[in-house]
Amino acid sequence: MKMKKNLIFIFLISPFFFACNGSEEIEKTLGTGNYYDPQKPVSVIELLPSWGKIDQNFLIRGNFPKNTDQIKVYFDTKRAVILGCDGHELYGMIPKQSPGFNQLSVVIGEDSIVPNIKFKYYQKQSLKNIVGKENQGDNYVEGSFDEARIKNPTGLGTVKGQKGDNIIMVEGEWDSRISLISLDDNKMIKIADVGWCGGPAVTNTRDKFYVINRDGNRNIYSFSKADGWIATPVTDLQITNDMLSSGGIVGGLTFAEDDRYLYVMTGDGHMGCIDLVEKKFTKILSSNDWDGVNVGTGWSSYLVYSKYYHCFFATQEGANGIFKIEKNAEGNWKAKKYAGFNSGNNVVLGHRLNDAVLRNPSGIAVNNDGEIYFGSKSGSCILKIKGDMVSLVAGVPNSWQTGVSNIPLESGFNQPLAIVTDFEDNFYIADRDKRLVRKLTIE
Repeated sequence: MKMKKNLIFIFLISPFFFACNGSEEIEKTLGTGNYYDPQKPVSVIELLPSWGKIDQNFLIRGNFPKNTDQIKVYFDTKRAVILGCDGHELYGMIPKQSPGFNQLSVVIGEDSIVPNIKFKYYQKQSLKNIVGKENQGDNYVEGSFDEARIKNPTGLGTVKGQKGDNIIMVEGEWDSRISLISLDDNKMIKIADVGWCGGPAVTNTRDKFYVINRDGNRNIYSFSKADGWIATPVTDLQITNDMLSSGGIVGGLTFAEDDRYLYVMTGDGHMGCIDLVEKKFTKILSSNDWDGVNVGTGWSSYLVYSKYYHCFFATQEGANGIFKIEKNAEGNWKAKKYAGFNSGNNVVLGHRLNDAVLRNPSGIAVNNDGEIYFGSKSGSCILKIKGDMVSLVAGVPNSWQTGVSNIPLESGFNQPLAIVTDFEDNFYIADRDKRLVRKLTIE
């Protein structure tokens, strides 16, 4: 028995012995064969697996060149990362994509192959409370996320942090307060009180933001990361009621492509452009410029700019709808009905104009794919517009009493107001009456 064990030991160590005597070397990286047949046409035969989620591996069988520099793989319009190819099998990682069945296509040089193969994609979704405790916010409390309490979150923005993004929160209804929710440090601290204000509007550099006083003759304040988020008044620039209107500004402040121009909108349908360099204000829309709709005097109306569509989208609570705002060929600003404007006591999904009942749309955000996410203030849920269709993303419609949960479609909201994205297209939501800031992750 002892001799047998010695023989086994010698057998196991022998490769290392020969590798060390200099007569031969062990290959550290195994090579792959080349099974591409250039005499046959390039082809795609099979995709494995036929369903899955982001970052899982896939394998495509067929006949294609081994050089992956010539090859691109798409699931619908989303390009995949290719890890390797032996001419017969091409493998890579599944990209983020829309839920449901997505067409597979393979581009080799200038040739495109679109086989009769579709991949069923499942999105991973979660909903997590960041700050606050459900229905516990009689007093504002700074501190760690476990200790912190908030009262009336009405505005959110995301700015650069050390590891990812941090959150700027504005409370501008019953209290006037601006706080930094630091995901770097798991703490919330108050950084300013400049009176009741709307916003914040974060610059494209994402290291600076602006707020504007909600009512009256409005002052503008800037905050920069370099200065420790200290409030700095924008001098020689005040927006008076005569210039804009007396309507309240809660979510109506944003930048577009250029950080020089700050766009502002009131809840009663007045909109203007602020030139931060020349310190000038130009009015671009009045209350009668909203596609024949009386927008009313809705308080929680929000404005966002979409770099995907190169236009603005605005929720007008009083009109129960969403407008698309852009310049026409003559250079004049126009607001057009985009979604909603139907009456009803319950949220209704479907075609954005023909069917959808939005129940006082509030905060609005757009992701990098052009999808529009917004809160239904009275419907207690988060909705999405993709193409022409309105769908449910999170919440239990028309049921504000439902408790909070980490499953998006089982968790209740109570008057969700602001919603913003971070650099990874995660969403942060200000749940006003549940007194929470929540993170919605899709993927």
